[in-house]
Formats: sequence, C-alpha cells, structure tokens
Amino acid sequence: MSNIYVTFKNAPTLQLNIQDTDLGNRYVELVKQNYQQQFPIFRDIAKYNIDYMRTLVKQAHKILGWDWNRDFHDPVIANLLHKDIEILLGIGGFDNVREEEDQLLHEIHYCLHLVQNPRHKLRQGWLQIEWFNDHGFSLPADFTFTKLMKFGDIKLQNPYVGHHPLQIYLEKDFSKIAQTCKLHDFVKPGINIVIEDFNHNVDNDIVIQNLKSYDSNFVNEQTEERIRKFIGYPVIGRVVNQSDLIEILKLPALELESLRFD
Repeated sequence: MSNIYVTFKNAPTLQLNIQDTDLGNRYVELVKQNYQQQFPIFRDIAKYNIDYMRTLVKQAHKILGWDWNRDFHDPVIANLLHKDIEILLGIGGFDNVREEEDQLLHEIHYCLHLVQNPRHKLRQGWLQIEWFNDHGFSLPADFTFTKLMKFGDIKLQNPYVGHHPLQIYLEKDFSKIAQTCKLHDFVKPGINIVIEDFNHNVDNDIVIQNLKSYDSNFVNEQTEERIRKFIGYPVIGRVVNQSDLIEILKLPALELESLRFD
C-alpha cells in the first residue's frame, strides 16, 4: 500500500494509506508528479465564512457583473447561483475563463458550497489539497463508489464544477440536470481528507427516478446503468493516525507545509 504524508505547519504529519491497486498506485504517482512541478493549493475551510463570501460577492459584481447579493443558506438560491459558474465555465472548464477571473471563480465556487449549509464546527466536509490544472487519467470502469464516507477517509477530487448524481438528489438540485450532473469518470491530482461522516444510504432506484422525472433525456443519453455506477463517493484510502487529525482540526488556522511519498 502506498503512502502520502501530509504536513501542516506546527502540526503532526498525517499518514495517508492509499489502496494497493493499479488505480491507487497511479493516483499516488499523479499527485507526486504534480507536487514535483508545483506546490499545491490548500484553502483552510475556517476562512470561508459568510463575511468572506460577501467580500467575494463584491468582486464578482465588479469583475463578472453578477448580482450575488442573496441568501446563500437557502439551498434553492445557492443552487441557482451555482448555475452562473457552470454557464461561464462551459465545456472548457477553468481554461475557458480569463486569468483575472480564474482565482475569483475558484474562491467563490469553493466558498458558496461551504456557506450553503451553516457550520456547527470550525471545519466540516473535507480538507482539500489541489492543483488548478487538467492533469489526470480516466477512472477505471470497475471502480466502486460508496454511499458511506467516514472520518479519516481519503476521496478522489471532483474533476468537474458540476455535482455527482447523489449530491444532485440530496440537494434537490433538479434544474438543468444535463448541465449540472457530472459523472466522476476522471482522476485529478487532488487530496481530499474527509473530516466528518457521510452516510446517505439512498436506494439507487430513487436517485434514478428523480433524475428521470426532471430530465429523462439526460438519463436516456447517459443510460441508467452508467449513472448507477457513479452514485456515491470515490473513497481511495484512509488516514492512519486519526487521533492526530482530530488535534489538527482544533488549530485556529491551517497552512500546508509539505507532502512526502513512499
């Protein structure tokens, strides 16, 4: 089993065990190659609160002309605003925008998801280490997604701006499904360290039926069989020293210091 070691400043090093499979080994090599070329982006979740969102909204109005002065805690409003990002990025992804817009779009997209649901803790969801590029490879067709993610799991980075089928269902985001619903079929060089449990044991038939009722053409085009394969979360490893992860999450601020591989 391959390991990735993640060190934050003034904190113990986390040991990430990645699955000993061809996919796991390719994933570690992908992350390693990107790390050798460029230091990754890490954004501390604690920074991304409603006050910071208001600052980003002002920038979005000035640079993009967007009227985002809305109630971000309302899931309907948050999903509606997300469509602006999807439309702007289009098929070309972040390569489709000007350099001056790029950083703002990354920040406001990330912050929107974090403020959409009020936080009861300093940090929730997962710690995300990433590179803003399109490097990667196709996810093997036999990979199995899971509807149960546990504290300390390592999941693959979402390669798209859109949402996976389970997230579409959970957020009841059924408008413009063909635009928003993206099937996680590509592996990017991101490290997502899960810091809370996700247990959504929803029957696949229910997810499919909801998608069909709002956009049967999308389901027919993708096929039910293919969509079913992508319902859930792409877990690829676990943090070994989870007690250290618990302590790290108590720190008032996190800054990534280094990655190491073996």
